[in-house]
Amino acid sequence: MNKFLIFAVIPFLISCRYLDFKSGDEVVAKAGGVVLYSSEIRELIPPGTNPQDSIKMVEQYVNNWAIQHLLLKKAESELSKGDRDIQQELEDYKNSLLVYRFEKYFIEQRLDTLITEEECREYYDNYSANFSLSHSVVKARIIKIFSKSPNIERIKNSYKANSLEEIDELEMLCKNSAERYNNFDNKWIDISDIARETPFDVQTCEKELWEKSWMESSDSLYTYLVYFMEKVPPGDVPPYEYYSPRIREIILSKRKQELIENLKSDLIKEAIENKTLQTNINNNIK
Repeated sequence: MNKFLIFAVIPFLISCRYLDFKSGDEVVAKAGGVVLYSSEIRELIPPGTNPQDSIKMVEQYVNNWAIQHLLLKKAESELSKGDRDIQQELEDYKNSLLVYRFEKYFIEQRLDTLITEEECREYYDNYSANFSLSHSVVKARIIKIFSKSPNIERIKNSYKANSLEEIDELEMLCKNSAERYNNFDNKWIDISDIARETPFDVQTCEKELWEKSWMESSDSLYTYLVYFMEKVPPGDVPPYEYYSPRIREIILSKRKQELIENLKSDLIKEAIENKTLQTNINNNIK
């Protein structure tokens, strides 16, 4: 901050009890012919802030304020008249914003958000060949347990369980002994979700997944056990259950687009019928 701004701010804070002014609206700073008054930053500092922090907060605000106005002054002085003329751009932006808000309102009033399972299945059957996985997707379970747990060997011997009875026994054991047990509700997940909950990176997870379908790792405190019950490799078509949330998004997006296209078509038709839209294209292209 330059000397002017520092000297303007510090007495301003100290003499006015952190923006609690008793006199008139005082000048805090000037930049590029523009003045910043105390009333504009009166609510800047929370009650109870100490003087040093108050000064830093106001200095930062004033610096940002000054930079904005000094840059504007510089732009006005160095840009050509054509570059300074932004009236048409502002008008275009205003029009685009109004149209966007109306389309959003129009969609909200008319969009059917109910999507049946049959619709999703039909879309998947018709377009699943266009889907492709960048990483493996899996059904997996992760166990995080203290390495010194008295039950760690029992869990190590059973974490690859597949029968319902063995899985129930494993889950009960983990509930009482493990720091964390997660089977992701038996849903398909991206392999990166495994990496986020374990010491393994995605590349290691991919390698171990296709070599042996399980992973183990320990550090000074914990042991991590991962078992992959099912897997689909990168490049393959993802399972329906994995892709169904995205299918719903796609169907909704298509419905929104159809609403807007129908709106545009109806507007053109109505305007022609009411003669508020008249064209003379043929004569102008001869």
